[in-house]
Amino acid sequence: MFFRNRIASTPRPDWAIEWLLLASTLVLTSCATARRGPVGFWSHNRYDGGGEQRHGPWREYFDAQEQRLANRGRYQHGLPVGRWHTYTPTGQLERTERFYRHPYGLVRLTYYHPNGQVAKRGRARYRAEPTGAHFFWFGEWQRFAPDGQPLPSEWYLDGRQTAPPSQ
Repeated sequence: MFFRNRIASTPRPDWAIEWLLLASTLVLTSCATARRGPVGFWSHNRYDGGGEQRHGPWREYFDAQEQRLANRGRYQHGLPVGRWHTYTPTGQLERTERFYRHPYGLVRLTYYHPNGQVAKRGRARYRAEPTGAHFFWFGEWQRFAPDGQPLPSEWYLDGRQTAPPSQ
């Protein structure tokens, strides 16, 4: 209480108030225009120092006006990292992908029904190749009905559906 009263009663010089106003204006302006402006804090779709590999936040759109988001996530020197969200052309969440750093290539995927309920989830190995990225599903994939009720699981080995392991 003593500290708060002391600060409130201490007169502030005019230059400090002007500096605070300028700083807050710059922050608000950079947040509003960061996508196209020089400030990289909120920017997306940038490349690394060599200019060859995607790096940082990334967004792709279905349209040239950038109104309908197709997916969003983050790259680290050309490789996807962290959580990615992929949307349908109507704007509904289609799937989420969680790229793990260790071991690299491990991905957890969740697919959604049009009503937003989880349709299936499981793991895959991600491999970036010159012809494009490939996912190889493996292990158990849990499946769910549109109302959320569990369905029998599917099992995969190197991207091919297999019989469940014997108990």
